[in-house]
Amino acid sequence: MFRKPVQIIAIDFGSNCVRVLIGEKTKDGTFSIIGHGVSPSNGAISRGLIQDMETARHALRESLNMAQKNTYYIQPKLIALGVNTPRAETYTKEGTLELKNEEITDEHLVKVFKMAQQQISQTDKDLLTSIHSYEWYIDNLNVQQPLGMKANQLKIRAHFTLIPKVVIENLKACTEYELHPGSSVIDFVVYNPIATAMGALTPEEMELGTLLIDIGKTTTNMILFSEHKIIYTSTFDFGTIIISRDISTVFKINFNESHKLISDYGISEDSINKYMKSNSSFDHMPTSSNSNEFATKPISLQTVLDGFNKNVSKDELEGVIFFRAHEMITTLKKEIEKKNLTQSLLRGIVLAGGGARLKNIDILIGKVFNSPVRIAKPYHVIPNIPQFINNPEFTTVAGILRLGFSRYDAIQKGHTFQNKKIIGEMWNTITSPLKSFLSKQKGANTTSIKPH
Repeated sequence: MFRKPVQIIAIDFGSNCVRVLIGEKTKDGTFSIIGHGVSPSNGAISRGLIQDMETARHALRESLNMAQKNTYYIQPKLIALGVNTPRAETYTKEGTLELKNEEITDEHLVKVFKMAQQQISQTDKDLLTSIHSYEWYIDNLNVQQPLGMKANQLKIRAHFTLIPKVVIENLKACTEYELHPGSSVIDFVVYNPIATAMGALTPEEMELGTLLIDIGKTTTNMILFSEHKIIYTSTFDFGTIIISRDISTVFKINFNESHKLISDYGISEDSINKYMKSNSSFDHMPTSSNSNEFATKPISLQTVLDGFNKNVSKDELEGVIFFRAHEMITTLKKEIEKKNLTQSLLRGIVLAGGGARLKNIDILIGKVFNSPVRIAKPYHVIPNIPQFINNPEFTTVAGILRLGFSRYDAIQKGHTFQNKKIIGEMWNTITSPLKSFLSKQKGANTTSIKPH
């Protein structure tokens, strides 16, 4: 019997752009990307939170239209959303279940998963996790999938993320308004650092120890993998916008021109080399004491306010860019040092996000961390990816799509502790109209009997 192909939509609500990928499952069990779209956010999203719903809907609509332009559209089986916020709280919790040399069943998996999950108080937050965030142990030996094995003890080590409900609910509302998913469509929300890792890191990098740094417009994410385990993850409340703000403040120009200057000039290798030669501590912007050290041709500013200098020297501009970029990177390094994780970077650093396009930022990160750095490209982990999206800005949405297919496959293969939640959601969707009708009928019957 003819079966419709399985399509999944992945959406990344970024502060700079909203990105959409449409993936379709192939005959060999993998997936291919059949549509992609990108649209400027225009200030509708900042630090993961929707600021203007109407503008956010428009940006999503434009991205979806572009993604669907050259593809046939069918109702997706799953819609995967990436979420990113500095208010994310991350935890790694364990659950241990004692057995008597029993064969491990899906009921055991559910029970031990809930033991880990129940250690976290959710209150006004949503709890996120994924199958790539679990580690399984039988009798203290690590295994990929314990189902069907015999053991005296089953243990799970799970990575959880708490996200404020208001962040997730508004992203869902924006998506549902544009896509109108049916009751059979599963929605799946993933924490962006994990998604970016799935779209950027090779198996070797996850095994040997790699730090992924994802620099966006308003946030920066870090996630560290070693032995295929999530060792550390966090979201920081800064991104490339702080460089734009500095340029705008110092030279009295608008943000658009600031962004263009940063894109055009980036971080100069001269600034990096001068800093590295001078000292390892740095608390001021590098200045040029010799006119031959930097190019001296002035840069003409187009949007400068009246009464201020319309020309700026190249070394002044690069000094401001370098100072703020260096401050961001040293903040990240101090966090890794504070967590005693420096020795875990055996494979080095992978750089993703729009900030990865900043000229020479990979060199500066390599110097500050004293580690090799490469720029992320999704083709390392997703074969046959279209060339247009094979860049660091699409690693997150590519990872969201990959996780979406993993989620769908897990449901199909009977990972019960995943299924029960999905079945419960589908049952609530099916029965909620009936419950609502019965409630109204009950209310009507109650109010129709009036005391005399």
